[in-house]
Amino acid sequence: MNILLTNDDGYKSRGLMTLRDTLSKKHSVYVLAPASNRSAVSHCIKMSEPLELVCINEEKNIYSCSGFPADCVISGVGGLFPKIDCVISGINYGANIGTDIIYSGTCGAARQGSLYGIPSLAVSVEHPAGYMAREEEYEFQAMADFILENLEKLVSYTQNLGDKRAFVNINGLSLPEYKGMKEATEISIRDYGDQIRLEKTEKGYLSHFIPGRSKTLGGENCDYRVARDGYVAVSVIASDPGTI
Repeated sequence: MNILLTNDDGYKSRGLMTLRDTLSKKHSVYVLAPASNRSAVSHCIKMSEPLELVCINEEKNIYSCSGFPADCVISGVGGLFPKIDCVISGINYGANIGTDIIYSGTCGAARQGSLYGIPSLAVSVEHPAGYMAREEEYEFQAMADFILENLEKLVSYTQNLGDKRAFVNINGLSLPEYKGMKEATEISIRDYGDQIRLEKTEKGYLSHFIPGRSKTLGGENCDYRVARDGYVAVSVIASDPGTI
């Protein structure tokens, strides 16, 4: 299988490289990831300037991109690499559950892949200590092994949907092993508790973003609770907007 691998943490991310090295055991992996951290950019696309695609390692097919995660998918699928059979975005530092999906560049890349009709996955790992944990404290190998071992099944979730387009959102804790996989039939709701502090200037104001302590709500089978119980939470997310 030809796999396009990207993320929103940047091409140097340990989560990305762990997944690349693991998937390469059985598949042809092509990496096109942002040149720097692009977290929380959602589905942003650069349209007003050309993108710079830099070859980092020709032998391993690793490239960086001056754009955003969705740009990486557009350029990778659009001609940089051979025909892509699957797009995988991750492994991301931190969860992308519930309301996170709206803001996530990781999910934005997977969504872009699904819009091309390519089976696409967004993969994220949350440390039990949350954002207080350092990057080097994250465990990625168990999730990478899970993706390798279950790739065909995960891809199948986006098939036989008729006219509907969707991507698979995958989350787990930073653990050496998982209890198994559970389908999360409900996505959680995140209340981030963020605040804004305004600072007066000569021209107007500076708006300072102050992260809050998030609260997560949802039922027993929501993505948050499934992951917190030590399972890999798998959710199928609609890619196209719809009405209620």
